[in-house]
Amino acid sequence: MPTLSPDIMLDRIYEAAVVPEQWEPVLRDFSELIGGWGGFLYTISSQSSHWLATRESQEIYKKFVAEGFGEHNHRIERAIERGLFGCVVSDLDLFTMDEMARDPMYAFLRAHGIGWFAGCMFSPPHEDSLVLSFERPYARGPFEPSNLRIFDQFRPHFARSALVSARLGLERARGAIDAMTAIGLACAVVGRSKRLVIVNDLFNRLIPAQVQDRRERVRLVQESADKKFAETLDALLRQESEKSSSIAVQGQGEQPPFVLHVIPIRRAANDIFSNCSCLLVATAVARAQAPPVLLLQGLFDLTMAEVRLVRGLVNGGTLAALAPQFGVEVSTLRVQLKSVFAKTGLSSQQDLVALLSSVTLPKTGV
Repeated sequence: MPTLSPDIMLDRIYEAAVVPEQWEPVLRDFSELIGGWGGFLYTISSQSSHWLATRESQEIYKKFVAEGFGEHNHRIERAIERGLFGCVVSDLDLFTMDEMARDPMYAFLRAHGIGWFAGCMFSPPHEDSLVLSFERPYARGPFEPSNLRIFDQFRPHFARSALVSARLGLERARGAIDAMTAIGLACAVVGRSKRLVIVNDLFNRLIPAQVQDRRERVRLVQESADKKFAETLDALLRQESEKSSSIAVQGQGEQPPFVLHVIPIRRAANDIFSNCSCLLVATAVARAQAPPVLLLQGLFDLTMAEVRLVRGLVNGGTLAALAPQFGVEVSTLRVQLKSVFAKTGLSSQQDLVALLSSVTLPKTGV
């Protein structure tokens, strides 16, 4: 494939600003332009790191992160120490040959056939630092000064494009909030800092009686529900979960109980630029005798066996009485009940019955 001209490359960089899916091919083509092997784009924050890599380099970077070098990247640490934030740098700007020979990170890179880089670090308008890095096969030697100069010419354009992507990422989150508001749902966006970034008026009614946006993170007032909520946020930030989670939250005073749906914000370069971790949607509950089957499944992702158990308990049954009716052992129902607790965020049968005996969708939102 012929190397793209600088003018075409510039157009591609700004196209990626508004089409996040284009960042991966842009990194690939720019890497080729400066004589590299692959490119990486990743954020660094106090809470977590997110990354995007060219296709051929993704597996190596996954291993790089798994080995702990993502959190303790000696190149970044040295660049910060030397005040080179915002500058295009290479290995020889940061380390001596002897230091590289003794560094475990460089040993890892060279074992995978790479180990020379050119990169820079800058900050879009949010709390994270953004690192743009390109690797080269070790056998080819360091990036030449001529290629570093090309990189430096494009550096401000990458920074501006990232700034636009960050702003658009936030606007997409606002669009999701507006859509939820239009259909009467209480909704908020949580950032990677675990704090609320955007809140609609309906969700704001839950604050501070049931939801509190504290300095360390957004919290649920109900302790047992907050424990599951905290675990869910941590899993999302560590990118260990792509699934939505639903948490039952008991009423407080005049505030009715509700179900909090935690929906990951993912795909393409969203993790890099939006600074948004998840969408929170609160579904109010109102009085009814028995929860509809489809509603229970939709709210908490329960299996049919779990729905059958919940409906039996809500209608006054006990595990001992329900077991022969369902043709199973009491121990089987206990396992199912434990699964229901995990999915709802509740911890006792009494709380489960109290909340789920009131689950039905009201005509309006919270």
